[in-house]
Amino acid sequence: MKQLNEKNISPAKEIAAVAVMCALLIGGQLVLSSVSGVEVVTVLLLSFSFTFGRRAGVLAAIAFSILRCFLWGFFPSVILLYLIYYPLFALAFGALGGVKQETYEKFPVYAAIIVDFVLIAVSAASAFCAATDFLKISRLAVTMIKTLLWLVFALISALFIIFNVLFVMQRRGRLKSKSTLVVAVVTATATLFTICFTLLDDVITPLIMGWGLFSETTVTYFYTSFLALAPQTVCTIVSVSVLFLPLTSIFKKAHNV
Repeated sequence: MKQLNEKNISPAKEIAAVAVMCALLIGGQLVLSSVSGVEVVTVLLLSFSFTFGRRAGVLAAIAFSILRCFLWGFFPSVILLYLIYYPLFALAFGALGGVKQETYEKFPVYAAIIVDFVLIAVSAASAFCAATDFLKISRLAVTMIKTLLWLVFALISALFIIFNVLFVMQRRGRLKSKSTLVVAVVTATATLFTICFTLLDDVITPLIMGWGLFSETTVTYFYTSFLALAPQTVCTIVSVSVLFLPLTSIFKKAHNV
């Protein structure tokens, strides 16, 4: 997977790309806004940032975060959440896209350990929440969320196994595809960001609303957030692992036009 240099794109082309990306993000969110936990913003923005670089990714993230307010309202907590989360998200995946191809082709052991740690932490947290009475919400909601959490656990466990098999094959020179390991790394990172989005919301919203971080209302809001967190995590794992390569291929063609 050949990496592109964001310095090679003209300012006019970059502005046009950011504008089109912003429209795609808003359109994608609008189309799926009625389906809780299902979205395409994550895979679209990370693929765009990975291809066009950090600057274009951050500009698209900021424009999207502000312009979406005209459709869903100017709520301070949501504006702050989006303006913090999505620019950082774009920076992270823009940085991943800027990593030299040689690094992915000979993936460092320390980086593999970091990826494994993230996958184990997410998998263990999902299993803990699914296997215990940690979730203090209605019984019907708990049953649904626990099922989704077990699905998250299964998907993360499969990703952990696939990543390590690919890593060992690469170190032994038996991995022919140069993109497979990149997909595993990007999917793991996107999963972590998806979880952080909900956790960040669990901090920002109570502070903006004046509830207090440890009030009963805040605790209730935290547990209720699992109704969106579980399906969002499943959606991220599936959509990124399936769509990342096709989308980056499309964006690279647009970049080189």
